[in-house]
Parts: sequence; C-alpha cells; structure tokens
Amino acid sequence: MIDNAVFLIAAYGAMAAGLSATVAKVSPSIGPKLRHLFSGAAPLAAVLAARLDGADSVTLQGMDLFAAGGLVVFGVITSSVVGKFVPTQQAGEKRLTSR
Repeated sequence: MIDNAVFLIAAYGAMAAGLSATVAKVSPSIGPKLRHLFSGAAPLAAVLAARLDGADSVTLQGMDLFAAGGLVVFGVITSSVVGKFVPTQQAGEKRLTSR
C-alpha cells in the first residue's frame, strides 16, 4: 500500500490513539466497544485516501485488503490500550452547576 510500512503502522497507531482519547473525553455517551471500533477503523479512510493519490480509481489487491484488516485490528488494540489510561468522562461532569 504505502512504501514505508513502519511509518504507516506508527501513523495509524497514533491516529487511533488520538481518536480514542478524544472520543473518551468529548463524547461520554459512546460506550467503550463502539469507541474502540470507531477509533480503530476510522483512520483507514485516511490510509485509503493516500492510496488514491489523485487517481480516478485504484484497484486494491488481496494483500492490500489483508494489510488494511491488520491495520484495523492494530487500531482497535491501540484504542483498547489507550482506554486503560484515559478514562471516559461521565455525562454528569459536563453539566453546569446550578445555583
């Protein structure tokens, strides 16, 4: 997919970790399972957009799809690890105090 696999894996992990931490802090209504799935799969759109690279269409081969699945699994695992360190903000913590 992209020439430098180490850079791709590191960038994907960073995107998944950042999304997981942001969703945990900003949206307390999303549960942990959905948060990890979203944070693990959403960066794939950026990777596939980089694969297009201005072309009208691109054919993905079997190894591209296999690598994309591996990246999604890696993203979900990264999000799960981040979830252990970044607690989810509770819905009551966002309320304004009443006088």
